[in-house]
Amino acid sequence: MKFSIRLFFLFFLLFIFLCLCLETVKVRWQIAQEFENQAYLMLSQNKFKQISVQLQTEHYHLNSPAKVERHAKEILKMEEIINIKIIHHEK
Repeated sequence: MKFSIRLFFLFFLLFIFLCLCLETVKVRWQIAQEFENQAYLMLSQNKFKQISVQLQTEHYHLNSPAKVERHAKEILKMEEIINIKIIHHEK
């Protein structure tokens, strides 16, 4: 009887040990996945920063005063207002 209890206890401990080993493997795999996700997110963040800089540069270029003035002169056919001073010489 003692032998069967010891054998049962031994199998129970082996089962617990197997469960712990499987849980350890699962946790290590999850950690590896998280590191991979972190690397992907850092790469994506760098890409988005580059795109943001490009879009800001394009925005500043398109809204620059020189670009607006050129658009007004060439496409809208507007003319620049020049202050004309008329000087009369009296004799």
